[in-house]
Amino acid sequence: MPPSHPDVSATAVEPSTIMAMTDATPSSAQPAQAVLREAVHERIAELFTRDSAVFGRDLAPYRGHAQRVAALVMGQVDMRPDWVEPVAVASYYHDAAIWFEHTWDYLPGSESLAAQELSRTGHEGEAALVTAMIDEHHRVRPARNPHPLVEATRRADATDVYRLPLPPHVSRDDYRAMLKRFPDNGMHLMLGRGFVMGLKERKRLNPMPMVKL
Repeated sequence: MPPSHPDVSATAVEPSTIMAMTDATPSSAQPAQAVLREAVHERIAELFTRDSAVFGRDLAPYRGHAQRVAALVMGQVDMRPDWVEPVAVASYYHDAAIWFEHTWDYLPGSESLAAQELSRTGHEGEAALVTAMIDEHHRVRPARNPHPLVEATRRADATDVYRLPLPPHVSRDDYRAMLKRFPDNGMHLMLGRGFVMGLKERKRLNPMPMVKL
């Protein structure tokens, strides 16, 4: 069972607050995007600070991965204030049940944890979107959900995990900057340990239960 958490509803950035901060006009569109992107990274950082003990030695590699996934998602879309919480929560929780529930079959648990977080912060209305972002993020083919954040999340995770070609609108220099700000810190060693967990847990029948065609 995941550990209980204090009420963190005050830490979630409300869309109305961000809208006031950005007040986007044609000349301020790029600064507005920067504000929204930074709000996502700050929200993810808050969650990792709160739950740092859960991740143990995998804190640094998973934190870097989650932040890069968020950055890659946001590099593919024009961010909106009401997308800050979904992108942050989906990026943070997309693999999180590996540590919260000690399982390699982690999609259902990660979706449940994300829904609980959205409920704590008063964003229950985003649960269906965040569930889809997590549930589809290991699909081999394009996501079976039309929302742009769902496919953006799938592409973002594939890029960071498998080093596949970069998603649309993200350059190699962009990705290098992401790695510089949010270092890898042994992410693939972390994934290797998870795969061994899967072999033991699934008795070799299906060591990759999260992958969908």
